[in-house]
Amino acid sequence: MILHSKIIGEGPPLIILHGLFGSLDNWFSIANYLAKKFEVHILDQRNHGKSFKKSVHNYSSMSLDLFNYINYYQLSQPNILGHSMGGKTAMYFTLEYPSMVNKLIIVDIAPKQYLNTHDHLASILYEINQSPIRRRKDVEIILTQKGFDYNTIQFLLKSLFWINDQELKFRFNIDSLHLHMDQLMNFDIKHKCWSGLSYFIKGQNSNYILDSDFSIIKSFFSNFELINIPNCGHWVHFDQKNIFLTTINNILNEQL
Repeated sequence: MILHSKIIGEGPPLIILHGLFGSLDNWFSIANYLAKKFEVHILDQRNHGKSFKKSVHNYSSMSLDLFNYINYYQLSQPNILGHSMGGKTAMYFTLEYPSMVNKLIIVDIAPKQYLNTHDHLASILYEINQSPIRRRKDVEIILTQKGFDYNTIQFLLKSLFWINDQELKFRFNIDSLHLHMDQLMNFDIKHKCWSGLSYFIKGQNSNYILDSDFSIIKSFFSNFELINIPNCGHWVHFDQKNIFLTTINNILNEQL
């Protein structure tokens, strides 16, 4: 099975991988800008968006999905950009298939195990999904009452779609994601290192990449550069879109 994608532009191939609970639509405006010089492939990862749903959800399986996608479209050493969960997929894939990647761009995530801070949200979404969803407003009220911030709620509401005239569902497969949340927080590949050009983009106000992570990043990606984007959190591409686009453009056009 091949991941669902949108392909825009012409030029060297660039693959973009979204984060947890997201979809390729979250990256369309970024992709549209980069498509001026690149053939951009924005992908829905398994159990997200319009891609296939599977009971297994870990970085090994997502890496294989990416391998199959690249072979299917006969892409020659694409650049790969991944955010959060997509960044871990990109890192895992690069370490597994080092000859298949040109430049690696990782957005606000490190190759390490994180505390499972998403399990609470996943459990709530799982419970919401057990009953028919009649209105987006009902989901918004529940998430607001549970203390989630406005931006997170709006991000999640974008994944609701009508399955018939009366019922909404999440596009992401919350059953599988809820079951595998501990695996998604982990990074279980060992004893591999890639010496290609790697760029780690950190949101200045985010704690996803710490100074103490530099040694573990270097142990996996010996030729990496850290780029700090000011005045933004984990969603760097949303909080500082223009600076982010300039940064990515410079990386891809070898101005960094």
